[in-house]
Amino acid sequence: MVAVSRRAVRVIRRTLMPGMLVASAALTFAAWATAATAGGGSGSAGSFVIGDGNATIGTSVTFWGAQWWMANSLSGGLAPAAFKGFANTPETSPACGTNWSTGPGNSSGPPPGPLPELIEVIVASHIAKSGPTISGDTQEVVVVKTNPGYAPDPGHAGTGTVVEVVCGASGGGPT
Repeated sequence: MVAVSRRAVRVIRRTLMPGMLVASAALTFAAWATAATAGGGSGSAGSFVIGDGNATIGTSVTFWGAQWWMANSLSGGLAPAAFKGFANTPETSPACGTNWSTGPGNSSGPPPGPLPELIEVIVASHIAKSGPTISGDTQEVVVVKTNPGYAPDPGHAGTGTVVEVVCGASGGGPT
């Protein structure tokens, strides 16, 4: 049985349009619950990341890929080219106001594909590299509706569209 937080229920309720079929809502909820409780839906611990300049609802984003650092805008400057978009610590669901860290490239341990339809994603304003460690902040957490094509190899970008703000500066919940 999948444990689902109250926050997950609120996000799904706000995201679903009135009048949708109950079966469709249940499938969407199950996919989102898997993503929120299993690090992107795979059993991998950690979270994908986007830049704070890309976190507007309705914006197409790249949350994983070889060119992550060029596809994402951060108010705190450029991200290191070695960062591919996955933070493997903390191992819990992303939370506003927390810091995270990871390794470069595939060493970050991204989840295998395919990803669920909806995933929670960290929104960072600053990312830095010191030795083999890459670290950043969590200004917001958003829900991204994923596109097909993701693979844990940075050559297969993870992309989608921001559909909801869970917490942070743009509203949607506690900071």
